[in-house]
Amino acid sequence: MLRHGRFYIALFLFSNVLINFADRVNLSVAAPEIARSFHWDPARMGWIFSAYLWTYTILLIPAGWLVDRFGTRLISSLSIIVWSTAAMLTGAVTNLAGMIAARSALGVGEAAAMPACNKVVRQWFPANERGLATAIFHSGVFVSAAVGGPLVAWLVIHTGWRWSFVIMGSAGFLWLVCWLIWFAPPEDARWLSEKERQHILESRDRVQGPGQPFWPVARTLLRQPATWGLALTEGCVNYMNYMFLAWLPSYLVQDRGMDLMKAGLFSAIPYATGIVLELCFGHLSDRVLSHSRWKAGGRRNQVIVFLLLSTVILLINAVHSQWAIIAIISLALAFNTTTVTLMYALTNDLVEDPGVAGAAFGFMLLGGNVFGMAAPIVTGYMVKAAGNFSGAFIVAGLLPLLGAATAWLLTRKPIHGVHV
Repeated sequence: MLRHGRFYIALFLFSNVLINFADRVNLSVAAPEIARSFHWDPARMGWIFSAYLWTYTILLIPAGWLVDRFGTRLISSLSIIVWSTAAMLTGAVTNLAGMIAARSALGVGEAAAMPACNKVVRQWFPANERGLATAIFHSGVFVSAAVGGPLVAWLVIHTGWRWSFVIMGSAGFLWLVCWLIWFAPPEDARWLSEKERQHILESRDRVQGPGQPFWPVARTLLRQPATWGLALTEGCVNYMNYMFLAWLPSYLVQDRGMDLMKAGLFSAIPYATGIVLELCFGHLSDRVLSHSRWKAGGRRNQVIVFLLLSTVILLINAVHSQWAIIAIISLALAFNTTTVTLMYALTNDLVEDPGVAGAAFGFMLLGGNVFGMAAPIVTGYMVKAAGNFSGAFIVAGLLPLLGAATAWLLTRKPIHGVHV
């Protein structure tokens, strides 16, 4: 289990991801009211759902490099200022252009969040704790949907969709104050005990040198098969993740006849289930891997298993009971998000040079978000054409098979730094 100081850092990262995804979930839950207010059809809403991913995806690699170059404390601070401001401004939009601009600004701010969180894991946690640490911070995705979904639904009903964005977006500034007061690398954290500091510094696999210029780092990473394998596998994982984040409440309202409040509550159940499973599987991932296995990318096999398990979503079109639907979605999302956790830990395992870890995560997340960017749009057009979500679930259920094959073939070698 994690010691006190490292546990607090994991909670810091958890709260960052919680706020990050709550600001994304806000649009998902408020979507039926926004669509009604502006008379926007599902295809147009699909474009709005994906708008933040345009800038987010483009900036992932530069943002990861900035984390390597200037450190997690500064870049995380700038990141949350930009995205929280954009989230609050979403409540003031009056037309399609304004909505797309606000969502694009959200993507600019959030691009550095995941590279920074994973970089902090590299700084603070020994390799045999990465799975659990990653599961703790990434469970913020589930908690944001489990808690944020009903909360946003309540805010939309009682304050209107515009104020829901203002209220939810303001949470980021509270986090920023705490971050600036307490966070530092373990070498410089004054509140950390000397015993734990010494353990962290002795257990880390390497000490990071000075950050490298952008283009040598990019060229080095692009020449390595594992970089491409991680990016493509993450894409096959993220498609389902983003489809649910964007469309799950709308699916429950449109295809399953729920009202908005009930859809918000039912949307929370799969994510609440996933919290427990993700933490358990993340901890188990660390326990079953020896030092030699994680160095050799042994988490690859776990990624493949959970990708295959997430294809359970293909059963969704064959059931009719509301509780059977929620059970299938719960399992699929738990397996899917556990795969994301394992992918993050696998990336940290494969990257030999901490000085390129942020950029490597940028490349991995770029692949994930190219697919993720397509998910809301493709789903929107498929729903518009068919009048239901059946075909969209088939696409989401087949992509993990491609991801499993990619992980098996292309993540077999470590990722080297510029100096190699």
